[in-house]
Amino acid sequence: MESELNTNFEKVIGHHFHARDLIEEALEESGLASAGNVRLALIGDKVLDLMLLQRWYREGNTTGTEQGTSMLQAYACNKQLASRAKVLNLQRFIHQRPDLDRNVPDSTLATTVEAILGAVWLDSNEDVQQVDEVMEKLDLYPPSDRVST
Repeated sequence: MESELNTNFEKVIGHHFHARDLIEEALEESGLASAGNVRLALIGDKVLDLMLLQRWYREGNTTGTEQGTSMLQAYACNKQLASRAKVLNLQRFIHQRPDLDRNVPDSTLATTVEAILGAVWLDSNEDVQQVDEVMEKLDLYPPSDRVST
């Protein structure tokens, strides 16, 4: 059952993990006796910022750093990440603390999305393209402002 659940998770995010332990860590809620996915989330938080700013820069945005900062505040915030997690029904994959009987809180959903990005980053040997594909699959990028020519 666990293997099938992990396979379904991989389909949802669009990445096959070579290091299977990273899936377990990314999906483990932190608790009293465990750091859970917090270490991966710290990495994923910075990877998310990097990927969003890289896309922003490559699209030729030249209106100043305020626009980049505003974009990060809107798309790298916990509210946005939790919203995406809910749309994708990621809560079904999260290993919650056994002492709690509750819905998955938004903070845990957001942390899990960051942890997923951190796990993909490490599993792919820091391959920006693979992280980009997962972010596309999870719809974490803002709509493109770039006009095709």
